[in-house]
Amino acid sequence: MQKNRIIRIISDIILFAAVANGWWPLAVLIGLGGSWYYPRFIELIIAGVAYDALFGMIKGTGARGWIGTLTAIVLYTIILLVKKIIRR
Repeated sequence: MQKNRIIRIISDIILFAAVANGWWPLAVLIGLGGSWYYPRFIELIIAGVAYDALFGMIKGTGARGWIGTLTAIVLYTIILLVKKIIRR
């Protein structure tokens, strides 16, 4: 149990470091892996909101300013559905 918690904290640190530096491909990979491995890995959605807050919400961008959040929600939902299908 303790080992899982430490791995989750390390993956969270890597995820948020990737978001803060704008390395979105790494953030997506870490988020997908965490969503697959952990039952409720909402850090992916939080990372999407943080990415938009740092890089996306610029005046005049409209819906494109929320692309990180929308992508995170879509990916999280897809992973949940695939996990339900595979892990029956």
